[in-house]
Amino acid sequence: MPATTGASHGFAAFATLIIGTVLSKFVWELLPPLGQFSLTVIEFVQRTTGARIPTNEQFAGALIVMVALSFCWGVIYHVGRHS
Repeated sequence: MPATTGASHGFAAFATLIIGTVLSKFVWELLPPLGQFSLTVIEFVQRTTGARIPTNEQFAGALIVMVALSFCWGVIYHVGRHS
């Protein structure tokens, strides 16, 4: 059981990373306010924690796509597993 659960989570994480990176530029073309919100969140996290996070449009766009895909994957996995 852990092998199948781990494999699906691993695949989801890898796919989210690749898709997020590829689609990051479209965030700024289609939804600039969402990209700006992501930059604001990154800057807030940097100020609060002192973490060194890249603050550029490509990373912010990828982050938005990755969070959205991860959320969708989590909901689908939960519904599929617990229904």
